[in-house]
Amino acid sequence: MKLTYVSCLTEHCGIGRYTHELARHVHQNGHDVTLYRKDGGKELYIKGYPYRSFKNLRHYIAPYYLGKALKHQESQLWHADYVDSGLALVLAKKNNQPVVVTAHDAIPFIYGKPLAKSVYQYQLKQSAQIANAIIVVSEHSKNDLLKFTSIPEEKIHVVHNGINHHEFYPDTEPIKNDVFTICYIGGLAKHKNLETLIRTAQLLERKQITFKLQIGGGGYHQTYLPKLVRELGLGNVEFKGFIANDKLRSFLSSADIFVYPSLYEGFGFPPLEAMACGTATLSSNRGSLPEVLKDGAICCEPTPEALAEHIADLYRHPEKLLSLCQKGIEIASEYTWEKTAEKTLAIYQKLMS
Repeated sequence: MKLTYVSCLTEHCGIGRYTHELARHVHQNGHDVTLYRKDGGKELYIKGYPYRSFKNLRHYIAPYYLGKALKHQESQLWHADYVDSGLALVLAKKNNQPVVVTAHDAIPFIYGKPLAKSVYQYQLKQSAQIANAIIVVSEHSKNDLLKFTSIPEEKIHVVHNGINHHEFYPDTEPIKNDVFTICYIGGLAKHKNLETLIRTAQLLERKQITFKLQIGGGGYHQTYLPKLVRELGLGNVEFKGFIANDKLRSFLSSADIFVYPSLYEGFGFPPLEAMACGTATLSSNRGSLPEVLKDGAICCEPTPEALAEHIADLYRHPEKLLSLCQKGIEIASEYTWEKTAEKTLAIYQKLMS
């Protein structure tokens, strides 16, 4: 098959990683693949396209530039990695061949500001009209899509994401920290619930637990979080800034426990990647997280009290911590990009039959 993947994003985000890995594995299966994304790539089948950024409008105008780049591209099937790139296919009038659109989550419906929510709804509506199939990355995301839209259920297909186990794997010899280390990475948006994580640190201090909390994520200085840390007098909370992909495994592996208090996820890459690295993982029980993480992580209410109680229990019982590490590796191993590609290709073949 001659397949074209289209993206308004880069490789350095969750959706960008999804498109990169999916296209790579489909290409390895012998198909003629082209991937359009803003930053291009070293692989010959990845193409960049001319793009201009207008400050805060960059996400809203990206489909225009992508659509323009696709005008003369030929393909047997088109796969948009999100609703914005789905709109690009509409603008490029690529509706003569089968179209697949991936809608990862319902975050804009639940947490989006008015403008962002309106734009998302418009892009989703346009994408859904042109799409022959819509892929979602969890059963929870499917249920949300059915709840917030009128898209027919038979058009929606659940295909879980994978994990790159060449990049995320446990150390042969676990790292022994001088100080019990808690880490977080996964964005600093409001629904990520970082205030709860910081207040959890305050409760851990009251429980007389010696620890350090490392928070990864770019742009932290533009949030209120450092101010909150200062107000609470927490000297053991450190903001690490942006963690590049080639440093991510080291960051996750160096922790005794990874904590993910998010209030909503369509899938949840960070906790699953932490599990794959052999790091004990504590997650909220919201969104798709219990579905994806299963019993490879502890999933609890995303409150300071609940998180602090579980962290303290793992801190005081190393045997429980080790058992959780081992179970996390086992569950994470179930998620591979080979499986994701295989299930996605089955959808393509059905559309083209």
